[in-house]
Amino acid sequence: MAPLRRLWQNWLAYLEARRRYHRDDAREIAVNNLRTLNKVTPLTFLLLAVFLLATPYILPGWKPSVWHLAFVPVSILLAAITFLYSWKGKESGRMAVALCVVYEVVLFMGIIAIDAPGTPDAPGSFLSMLCVIMPVLFTLPFWLTFALIGLAVIAFCAMTMAFKPLSIARYDVFEAIVAVFFALAVDALTTALRIRDYEARVKYKLLSTRDVFSDIFNKRACRDAMVNYLQASAPRTRCAFLILDLDDFKRINDTAGHLGGDAILRRTGNMLQKLFRSSDVIGRFGGDEFVVLAKGMASLDGVERKCCRLREQMASFRVDGAKDGVTCSVGAVVVDNQAADYNSLFRQADAALYEAKKNGKNTHVIRRYENSPAAN
Repeated sequence: MAPLRRLWQNWLAYLEARRRYHRDDAREIAVNNLRTLNKVTPLTFLLLAVFLLATPYILPGWKPSVWHLAFVPVSILLAAITFLYSWKGKESGRMAVALCVVYEVVLFMGIIAIDAPGTPDAPGSFLSMLCVIMPVLFTLPFWLTFALIGLAVIAFCAMTMAFKPLSIARYDVFEAIVAVFFALAVDALTTALRIRDYEARVKYKLLSTRDVFSDIFNKRACRDAMVNYLQASAPRTRCAFLILDLDDFKRINDTAGHLGGDAILRRTGNMLQKLFRSSDVIGRFGGDEFVVLAKGMASLDGVERKCCRLREQMASFRVDGAKDGVTCSVGAVVVDNQAADYNSLFRQADAALYEAKKNGKNTHVIRRYENSPAAN
């Protein structure tokens, strides 16, 4: 029972991973499905044309049925619809799924018509292959993929039993059922590879936005997040912008070595993440400089308390070979229901930091944001 239980748990974990993948990467899935559809719809017509032209030479006396010929204009129509939708430049996830479903339904219907009433005296040639190929072509929810395949197999089995001799019909039914199990295996393998690729992309994207020493946003990611917030909250932005600079960081590196300096950077990043909210933007701007955008914080008293708490915690950091703790200077700007642009906000916070440094370091200066022409 234990192996069966583990197998069931693994299956449920796979379905959950697949559900998350479809939810979190929906846009990329829609784009890839449309790209695939743009390629396979004209290819379907091309393969059909080659089949109709070449088969009489390979099988003398063979003639296309009405089902073969009817599939030609249908395949042209599918290619035209897909091309026109893609030409508009839209990438709706629902529309992409709908077009893929239409394509699969039409293709299954055409192949069933060709394999059953279209060739009543011969075993089916295409349905089994189509069942295995479909999970590879498109990224669709599990239930939808196998609902389509299951309905197609049921319809094919009913049609082949109705139009073919029993000996041939039994062979077709057996082959169709086997194809479903092959389709399950191919679908599981293909989806596992897609999920692995997605998780790798997410991992590398995350790494590209993180600072290697302090494990918070790097300069570029931090700036992008702050600009997005300021634009989204305009014209009545409420926030506090802080620039923190470690005092005499070169001395820390000289005293404790670069490994000791890196450890201080990591502790500073961790401290900032604990002191501020997870929704705030926290990043290392380079060297020994950190920045924080505290969303919605427009109280001077609140920022004052944060700065004091920040400096207190920094003072608890100890460097090997040094008697005193680490100190820092902070320049802060408070935006209270104003339109603020990133460049002006940074310049004003940097000026406040310069004043704090000029006042002897280990202190903080807080200013109210002053509107500039660029912010209006």
